[in-house]
Amino acid sequence: MFLENFIRFIKYFGKGRYLKLAGFSVLSFIAGLLEFIGIALIYPFIMLIIDPNFSSNFLNFKISNNSTFGLLIGLFVLLIFLTKNIFMIATQYIQNKFISNWKKDITAKFMEYYIYSPYKNIMSTSSSDKLYILETLSSISIDGYIMRGLNLLTNVIIIVMVIGFLLCKFPIPAIITLLFVSFSIIIQNKFFKKQTAIIAHTMAQKYKDYKISVLENINNLKEIKILSSENIFFDSYYNYEKEYRKIQCTQGFYSSIPPYIVETLIVIALIILTYFLTLQNKGNNTELIASFGIIAAALFRIAPALNRIQTSIININTTRDFVKQINKEYEKADFSNFKKVFHNDNKKMDFKQKICLKNINFSYNNSNHVIKNLSLEIKKGDFIGIIGLSGTGKSTLADIITGLLPIDSGEITIDGTKLDENNFTQFRQILGYVPQQINILDKSFKENIAWGCKKIDDEGVIKALKAAKIYDVIEKYPHGINEKAIIGSNGLSQGQKQRLAIARALYRDPEIIILDEATSALDVKVEHEITEMFNQIRKSKTIIAIAHRLSTLKSCNKLIYMQDGQIIDIGTFEELSNKHEDFEKLIKLSKIY
Repeated sequence: MFLENFIRFIKYFGKGRYLKLAGFSVLSFIAGLLEFIGIALIYPFIMLIIDPNFSSNFLNFKISNNSTFGLLIGLFVLLIFLTKNIFMIATQYIQNKFISNWKKDITAKFMEYYIYSPYKNIMSTSSSDKLYILETLSSISIDGYIMRGLNLLTNVIIIVMVIGFLLCKFPIPAIITLLFVSFSIIIQNKFFKKQTAIIAHTMAQKYKDYKISVLENINNLKEIKILSSENIFFDSYYNYEKEYRKIQCTQGFYSSIPPYIVETLIVIALIILTYFLTLQNKGNNTELIASFGIIAAALFRIAPALNRIQTSIININTTRDFVKQINKEYEKADFSNFKKVFHNDNKKMDFKQKICLKNINFSYNNSNHVIKNLSLEIKKGDFIGIIGLSGTGKSTLADIITGLLPIDSGEITIDGTKLDENNFTQFRQILGYVPQQINILDKSFKENIAWGCKKIDDEGVIKALKAAKIYDVIEKYPHGINEKAIIGSNGLSQGQKQRLAIARALYRDPEIIILDEATSALDVKVEHEITEMFNQIRKSKTIIAIAHRLSTLKSCNKLIYMQDGQIIDIGTFEELSNKHEDFEKLIKLSKIY
């Protein structure tokens, strides 16, 4: 299971990193080799210290000063271990840098997908899910799975090297050590397997539920208080957090157990090995002490490696569902066939006569059409209102006109030129859009107005703010348009926020403005002023408004009345009111009188 998820992850997200991953294997081998050399030198060091004849009997040459030579070997052993530790520290730095860059590239990959992918492709993923993928999945997948996998590899190589040395010098103790290592891992894995399987199955979902609950509360504090439902939402959040912290605590508990198990097994192993060494070296205390020293050194080098191996296995098991999820997100996004949808074209499309929508059909799921055989003509200078009950396709129609949603059939033309993915960018250069849900950035007023523009024209910002009837509010701030925008208490009201969004659309001086309920939060006086502003600029601009407010609808020279994704009728406010009883009822239901 580990290899399957690991291979898929590497296949999906590891392109360009294969050599570096192989390089970490080489670094792990070097670390193990240094451990091997360091432990191997402990034996002659001890023998030289306690047996003056060791050099001549074993090394076949005589040394005049065994103590000095032994000291030199000791210093060399120390140098080997210092070199190994410095090498491991440097390896950790390189590894952490590699991992950090990898996480950055994965999150950038998903952000690139959200920004450049066709709008229709990303509509089905909620904001909280997008945030969860960007903030959580990539980090946990790398830290808890890939990073632990690399640590697992490094420590396995170290143990193999150490046991390999022991097999050469002390076959029987080495076999006992090998059995000890195998027994330790098998017993621990058998003990933890069921528990970590449960954790792996639930941890990813518990964490996701917890994050969604946090976002739900933070983003809706005002509504929560209005509903007087603080207890309900807090209790819901607290239960999600309690469940997540509980599973997190369990995971942490199981991760903390291995050192104690390993420590116990080491003591048992030392007792057993001491017995075997005593039998092997009966009557030769020098050999016994040296052998015991090297076995003890080997075991105490193996112990921390075993702890890291077991901790890595536990973390890999408990985070595998995160890796499964991010692999599924890759497949869902179809990154292997993903291409950026953008055209870096600043050329503006000419618009002198009219926009024509002919026999437009659109569906979100390729089955039930939301827009059905719709045809519409919008002349330059029109102030068009689109009205209908919720769910009739008004906002969908606006998204189709902007090119955000590709039509299933039909065509859209501007002055006879058919709009498609190759020239919609040119069309958007003459388009201004004010959405229903306004997002104000945590930046200055002028940065909010010139959002998406590389350079900011202060005079243009002021002109747009004046046109949107909000400059008188902003100029009262100490730093004027350079002041940081504040929403809520001591800041902008909802109506002022919408006017700021209108100014953002006007800043680019578009020829066509699309308003999606853009005046819904304005008071009657300001809404009337904004409508008058639109009436003044309609000579040079074409306005398409999804609206229910009376003054806005009455100012439109043409109303599009929609039902069930179709245009029922087109006419002025008075014409539609006189012809359609249900239109009159709709106006009354909208409470705009």
